[in-house]
Amino acid sequence: MTPDDRTPLDRLPLLAVDLETTGLSPTRDHVLAVGWVPVDGARIVLSGGRRHVVRHGDPGEAVAIHGLTHDDLEEGRPLPEVLGELRRALAGRVLLAHHAPFELAFLDAAFRAAGETPALPPAVCTLELQQRLLGRHGEIGPGELRLWTARARHGLPVTAAHDALGDALACAELYLAQAAELGVSGPLSLGDVRRREPWLDRVRAWWRGRR
Repeated sequence: MTPDDRTPLDRLPLLAVDLETTGLSPTRDHVLAVGWVPVDGARIVLSGGRRHVVRHGDPGEAVAIHGLTHDDLEEGRPLPEVLGELRRALAGRVLLAHHAPFELAFLDAAFRAAGETPALPPAVCTLELQQRLLGRHGEIGPGELRLWTARARHGLPVTAAHDALGDALACAELYLAQAAELGVSGPLSLGDVRRREPWLDRVRAWWRGRR
């Protein structure tokens, strides 16, 4: 059962997810790698961490960022297999990501490309949480919402970027630091941190459902 808004954060099951893609457009680009790690309350479950490369013929223009080569992709797994494992890992959990709209849009497109109906859970976005925290102190400067800048603000160590599992773990660590700061004034629940879909997202979801 997916947690509801009343679920306390100290008992909230999440799955931190990160994608590496050929580009930035969910309608034109493709998922190349998926990484995830479970978060149970305030504990990161490292034993549940996974990284899967998706079989694909072209690493795309973003190859300089994600570093996945043709050889890597040839040895990858078929997209439906990776999505099936991700769906099982997400069961009963809330999706956690830095800039969650990006992951949600690509996963929606990937599930549809695999012939499946997307059934994505509620999401928590660490970028939005960082925006909330920084907004308490005034204007937000350029680059302050980036994952690595946000981690530095919370005293988290520098790690390698643009590996799906590494970035998922980096997001999970940032979330725990953010939750601790947000919860200083009292216990929080999912409803206090869950991403609220803007009206445009809801319209797009309605339109996709009619196609």
